Amino acid sequence: MKAVMDTNVLVAALRSRQGASFEVLRRLRSGQWTAVLSNHLLFEYEEILKRDAASLGLSPDDVDQLLNAICARGERWPLAPDWQPILADPDDEPLVQLAVESGTRRVVTHNVRDLQPASTLGVEVLSPREFLAKLRE
Repeated sequence: MKAVMDTNVLVAALRSRQGASFEVLRRLRSGQWTAVLSNHLLFEYEEILKRDAASLGLSPDDVDQLLNAICARGERWPLAPDWQPILADPDDEPLVQLAVESGTRRVVTHNVRDLQPASTLGVEVLSPREFLAKLRE
């Protein structure tokens, strides 16, 4: 199974080993699903994780190693420049674009409500808990 993972899921996974976000990350690292990545999304992961590294108990080298592990379990896709926005928040738009253009049609996020318009393009917007349920099916 493939999916686009929002940065907020990654940060939540690093804040607590108790929740569904951590389990999503653990299952990615064990090869139970494939992350679909774009350069834009990887840069966002890096920017947010390095900005918050100290509060997450990470060093910049730890962040680089984590990103390398995610890339090892990922599939890269370029984003086309002619995307027509459908969301209120332009910062979320690349997630939907990546899901559509890659054919993955699945985004894992804590921001389900704001990404809901993506369903008009056939994209499933799932919370980490809902995504785990799909992995178990």
